[in-house]
Amino acid sequence: MRRMRRMLCGLLGALLPCTALAAPPPILETEESNTAVMPKPNPHWLYVGTRAGGVTIIDGDTAKIVGTINAAPAAGFALAPQGKEYYVSETIWTRMNRGTRQDLLSVYDGHTLNLIKDIELPGRLIASGRTPYFSTSADGLRGYVYNMQPASSIITIDLAKRNVLGITEIPACGLIYPHGKTGVATLCADGALADVAIDASGHGRITDRIPFFDAQQDPVFEESPVDRAGGQALFITFNGMVHPVHLGAPSTLEKAWSLQQAAGLSPATTSPEQTTWRPGGRRPFAFHPGSKRLYALMHEGAPWEQKRSGTELWVLDTATHQLVNRFTLPTSGYAVGVSEDNAPLLFVLSEDGWLWVMDPETGKILRSLRDVGRTTLLATDRS
Repeated sequence: MRRMRRMLCGLLGALLPCTALAAPPPILETEESNTAVMPKPNPHWLYVGTRAGGVTIIDGDTAKIVGTINAAPAAGFALAPQGKEYYVSETIWTRMNRGTRQDLLSVYDGHTLNLIKDIELPGRLIASGRTPYFSTSADGLRGYVYNMQPASSIITIDLAKRNVLGITEIPACGLIYPHGKTGVATLCADGALADVAIDASGHGRITDRIPFFDAQQDPVFEESPVDRAGGQALFITFNGMVHPVHLGAPSTLEKAWSLQQAAGLSPATTSPEQTTWRPGGRRPFAFHPGSKRLYALMHEGAPWEQKRSGTELWVLDTATHQLVNRFTLPTSGYAVGVSEDNAPLLFVLSEDGWLWVMDPETGKILRSLRDVGRTTLLATDRS
């Protein structure tokens, strides 16, 4: 009987393990959940928004993605000082592309990227990813949103208390360029810069106007660079005229100069026959306050080709109005940024999704990242 039993075990062992030889069931370890948090921000982080939505955080020292902030397509974006919080100005619909419209300023924790609060905004925002549609004061205590309802206005938000303070109408003007703790400037349809005084309650009015450009023949780029802390603005026209303005109450206009003349060329005009180097792209300029250097994406073209990407990156000294360097880009540059620390990095994004991290002194490509996406916004830490 025992022999038969052993034979059966041997015959059936491959299919049915014998009871006497069966192993004890394994003891499963209890799984512990864990949520990653963001490392401490550094000045070389780059914030990139794309048409698909979201803001990707990229470390320029490694060209690796650090995290992603939720955002609707074409949202506005700004940082609190030292990256403690992130702000997203966005318009969404309850059913993606239809339903109830919601205009929001969403506040995210800089350490966890968790949503802290949605601040409901009045009016018809329909957000855009361009910098002059949403920005903050230099100290990070106020947020300003450009709004059309359909009249042009500025929504002022208390970022510490998480509430809307008030609305200031800016008739015949648009876009916002904050400076200092409470200053805001805007551009007007007649080619003027307007100073807007906004009080502690969030309400204000236009106080001064300075005409300085021809809005019909040679408009300025919306993405002209502004140093919020120092109040220095460089409003640059489609033909490449640089209009330096010290923003204040009132703002003061300095002598204009030409990008082309800085390079030893004749100034660009609106003549259809003239083909010359001109600025262009989604975000064609970046300014480094410490060195006073302006970085401009340039291409050879005719008038009114301001949307064309740059084949070269020009480095210009804004104090001497001289060209310092010209860098040829591996692919056409669509947007440019520069970190504002004492050891800056240059960032160039191409139309086909490449990010180039460059040395601003030599133009050498230090690192690269592909498939970043079609850029709608680009920001660096300006705290």
